[in-house]
Amino acid sequence: MELIFIKNMVCDRCILSVKGIFEKQRINPIDVKLGVVTVNQTISHLAMESIDADLKEIGFQLVDNATPVLVNNIKSALIGLFSKNEIPEGFKLSTFLSEKFPYDYSHISRVFSQNQKYTIEHYLIELRIEKAKELLLFKDTNISEVAFKLGYSSNAHFSRQFKKLVGISPSKYQNNPTERRSLEDI
Repeated sequence: MELIFIKNMVCDRCILSVKGIFEKQRINPIDVKLGVVTVNQTISHLAMESIDADLKEIGFQLVDNATPVLVNNIKSALIGLFSKNEIPEGFKLSTFLSEKFPYDYSHISRVFSQNQKYTIEHYLIELRIEKAKELLLFKDTNISEVAFKLGYSSNAHFSRQFKKLVGISPSKYQNNPTERRSLEDI
């Protein structure tokens, strides 16, 4: 049995796309999860090159080292948290990640920071603000509701972080939205 690690998988559509790429090479994976494909056959060098090219075409990348895989899985777990459109009340980043991965939070945080240009906490803030932009665009959610849905302890704290990263207040953004990034691009 062989594990093949793939970077940038963040959703169920990603799983289907990656599975299709392997099946195109007549390789039937035992399992396809976010960031990992499990196969029980040897894949030829030529087939692997073709898989790699097809993966790159749709924004994925083969990974040959466990550290980037962990970082990618951390990102996927955090992005998945935002797909639910509401962070649970009392959310604690350290608890969430320690329950998801078989490492203590200090190890997770250190690995993430060593492999990225920022801390895991900063990454979470960036995700929250991009999700806030999305919620504010629809104008059916007020700023207090957005702050609550994203797990902020107060509107003031949310507004300060939003203004620090975006340059304008949430209410100004809601009235005159600027461009957004997808969560996967952060």
